[in-house]
Amino acid sequence: MEVILYGLGPLVVLLLALLGNRYAAPRLRQMVAVWVSVVLVGTAAWSFPGVMQGHWTAILVVLTNLVAATSAWDSVWWGQEHPNMQPRRYYLWWALFWASLITIALTHDLAIAWLAIEFSTLASGALIVEMGNRRALEAAWKYIVIASVGLAMGIIGILFVYGSLRSEGLGWQTLDYANIKLHYQTIAPIVREVATILIVCGIGTKVGLVPFHTWLPDAHSEAPSPVSGLLSGILLGLCLVTIDRFVGAAPLPTATLFSGPHLLLIFGTLSVLVGTLALLVQRDIKRLLAYSSIEQMGIMAIGFGIGTPWAQGAALLQLVFHAVIKSTLFYIGGHLSVVYDTKRMDKITDILHLHRTLALVWTVGILALAGLPPLGLAYSEWMILQALWESHLIAVLFVLSASLVLAFAALLYHLLRGLWGGLEVVVSQSTATFEATRRLDKISDGGGVHP
Repeated sequence: MEVILYGLGPLVVLLLALLGNRYAAPRLRQMVAVWVSVVLVGTAAWSFPGVMQGHWTAILVVLTNLVAATSAWDSVWWGQEHPNMQPRRYYLWWALFWASLITIALTHDLAIAWLAIEFSTLASGALIVEMGNRRALEAAWKYIVIASVGLAMGIIGILFVYGSLRSEGLGWQTLDYANIKLHYQTIAPIVREVATILIVCGIGTKVGLVPFHTWLPDAHSEAPSPVSGLLSGILLGLCLVTIDRFVGAAPLPTATLFSGPHLLLIFGTLSVLVGTLALLVQRDIKRLLAYSSIEQMGIMAIGFGIGTPWAQGAALLQLVFHAVIKSTLFYIGGHLSVVYDTKRMDKITDILHLHRTLALVWTVGILALAGLPPLGLAYSEWMILQALWESHLIAVLFVLSASLVLAFAALLYHLLRGLWGGLEVVVSQSTATFEATRRLDKISDGGGVHP
């Protein structure tokens, strides 16, 4: 019954998209999408014990619906600013995308998770094309091709697991995480290792882990801002949780080089490093946020890779904070790119004086994303650093610490540049003030004004 309830929201929006008339339906779809999402957030808080396995699954479902609600709300504005949008088509794919996200969050079956992730690729790819320009079409094509190749690797790994467990007579529940965990010792170690590599690398492509990340900056920067919020805020994190669920269900000996935790640590460290360095040279406001997502997914992957309850709790906490912060920043970034008619950050300046409300939300969001205490990400990142120290992973600790400092500096630079026009403007204003003060001093001394 509860599963039907959670699917009701996407179903209502989908039916309205198919049946609505030209004039009334678009606004009605927008209102229903927001209303149903908010209702589901409330119902999930009290109805989850009978349907979901674990409190974190409940939190993921609530988080998914919360961000979907904000995405639907922002879609109202986005549709008004882009009159060429086809509301019926947009909300059709948006509802299907939302349904796939709820399925990924809810399911405890590896095969169903894979199907939902694959479907999310098609739905979100169609939404990227809604921007209606060549760059969006190229980004969507690149996204679908690379993600599909990665997911093809993942399904091969899943088939290895299924083939090894088929003799247990579990039927359609063969790939349930609980059954995998119960019978994983019957899987040959070499098969388990190959399956782990294929599944981590395959689904890791959808997470945007380095070196499988090349599609992410293009797709997230070219998508409509409400879709970018769902992509970065929810989809990436849910795919990473899917990897962690499988790795936890079919563990390998810790001495195995290509065990799930080791792969997560390797790919996570690379993602943090590449994402942070890319932040230093970005000129596009949405690509800045996209590369930040790569860095954040790397931090979460490190937390899951450490494997201790403390580290995994920190990674999930990081996921929650990141979902709220990053989706909000993508919405604000979309507003700014429309207001300034550009996504170039060197053109988006003086926000503080021209758009105070946007500047306030943007400032809080960027500082939170940078990990400034007492904002949320500071706590979860500190917990992961502490877990690295306690696990004696000193090399990863050093890379992550240095990357966090660089990311903070890069985000702060871009923030100041947008609020006041850049450091060069601040310096020039300070120089002019100093020169004026020097001349006034000469006048007061009776010496007149001289160059």
